[in-house]
Amino acid sequence: MSSSDVPSTLPRIGYSLGVAVGMWLLYSAVTLSIQISSGISYLDWFATADNAWRTAVIPLLIGAVVLGAFTLWSRWSHLWREPVRLHTTTTMKIAMALWIVAIVARLVGVRWADVPTDLLVAILLTGVLVGFAEEVLFRGIVLRGLRHGGRSEASAAIWTGVWFGLFHAPNMWMGTGWIGGLQIVLAALMGIVLYVFRRHFGLLWPAMLAHGAWDISVFLGERYSRTGWDIALLSMQLTVMAAAVAVYVSLVRQDRRTVVLPAAERGFSGV
Repeated sequence: MSSSDVPSTLPRIGYSLGVAVGMWLLYSAVTLSIQISSGISYLDWFATADNAWRTAVIPLLIGAVVLGAFTLWSRWSHLWREPVRLHTTTTMKIAMALWIVAIVARLVGVRWADVPTDLLVAILLTGVLVGFAEEVLFRGIVLRGLRHGGRSEASAAIWTGVWFGLFHAPNMWMGTGWIGGLQIVLAALMGIVLYVFRRHFGLLWPAMLAHGAWDISVFLGERYSRTGWDIALLSMQLTVMAAAVAVYVSLVRQDRRTVVLPAAERGFSGV
């Protein structure tokens, strides 16, 4: 490791997967407790602006503050930018391009005149907050914890995606039912594409933008899509999912032996 890679200040808590698990549990406890106490089914979170504030904006805002406070207090390095530049395969670039096309397609198909202004504001705020909070958690803290100890990049990236998928499991008990199982699979696939956004640009904020824009387009499209637009959107969704599967395969082939952070980081002995 070069001297430029060594953080100028030591972290207040050692890098470890255990700490990442703890932050995931804390964030989940904070957000889920507010969402469940609202008594609003997941399927109705964006039926009205009031619902959106109670189930999305407020819990995400509080969760974002918790995560932001941790990043400032912990002094963990490499949360916001890559420690080294990693090669982005053609498969990964295609996945990112399809992601952007899918967002644009959804937004083009929205009946904007029918969207209440107060609901639109709530959805936009939700997109900003979910992009910040969930990317800081998964493509920031969790990925950093998984990379620690010399774990291969393929393993760290894949488990980050799978973990992101399982993070959505509670939705099954908040109104989605068995369909929530499909959401888990979809989220695991989407999570690996978001990892690619961070990897390609070397920074966390592009993943935040990609995540927020995706969710905004989904929340608007669920209730305000133009008639006949659903088939085209489903086709695009399946294409993005196929590209995400290809990214998983690409990681296994390319990065099984790639190590981003050394097994023994200078000055740290995290678990």
